[in-house]
Amino acid sequence: MEDLVTNLPNLVSLTDGQWTMGSLILMVSYGAHFAFIIYFIMTSLQLAPRYRVVAVLSAVVMASAGMSLLREWSMWSDTFEFVAATGLWEPATGGQTFSNAYRYGNWTITVPLLLIQLPIALGLARGQLHKRSLRMIVPALLMIWTGLYGQFGEANDFAQLNIWGVISSLFFFWLIFEVWGVVKLGKTETPADLKPWAGNLFWYFLVTWGIYPIAYALPQLGQDGNVVVAQQLLFSIADISTKLIYGVILSRFCLRRSAIEGYEPAVLALDTTGAGSSMASRVE
Repeated sequence: MEDLVTNLPNLVSLTDGQWTMGSLILMVSYGAHFAFIIYFIMTSLQLAPRYRVVAVLSAVVMASAGMSLLREWSMWSDTFEFVAATGLWEPATGGQTFSNAYRYGNWTITVPLLLIQLPIALGLARGQLHKRSLRMIVPALLMIWTGLYGQFGEANDFAQLNIWGVISSLFFFWLIFEVWGVVKLGKTETPADLKPWAGNLFWYFLVTWGIYPIAYALPQLGQDGNVVVAQQLLFSIADISTKLIYGVILSRFCLRRSAIEGYEPAVLALDTTGAGSSMASRVE
């Protein structure tokens, strides 16, 4: 419990605006993830069988992340109590504590699923799919677990925060290298019309996953309510970008790929002219 208390939100007071904004950020985050479960389930029905699991895994990620963020929102609500005398939301004494550690626990579940989606969408052969997935998952988990330990220093031990942050970043660079290898290999199996999508996926991955280290290091800019809310905002933007929007991009990629390969439900889903299956040879 002592480690949980050392997370910054348990040590600062929030104005009414800051508390409301933090609560709203977390509510929108879990609501968005829950809302897209149905989207990915329905999208999976339009994909060729070999790509269908991409959308199914996105639905699983939405459910897992949504439950985790709902837990975060509940902790946020229970951690602070309004003190009329000061007009501030103060950390509750002897009650619930808030911790970003639960995010890391959820990332341990969802990040491997997100990484597995990539080689499946890019059409890697089974042997390469398994090998490349493992090569991405190992540095990803090491990145998460070292970051988990380091983030307990965000309130009173910046040496711990920074040392383990650097170690976590080394694993992040290893992960980026492995992702680039998957994308490079996948481009050779990707239809010509979709090759730009494959290349852009890597840059999207790099930019959106790069938000997490910024949120991790943010408490060093100040130990106050603005930093607490800004950190939750960055974490939530990163979660929505790397899970929800990433899932939509991969699903649309797989839909176009399915259509190019002649899968009728995908052709019909992309047909806006009423020409039906005759679009198969022309869909992009």
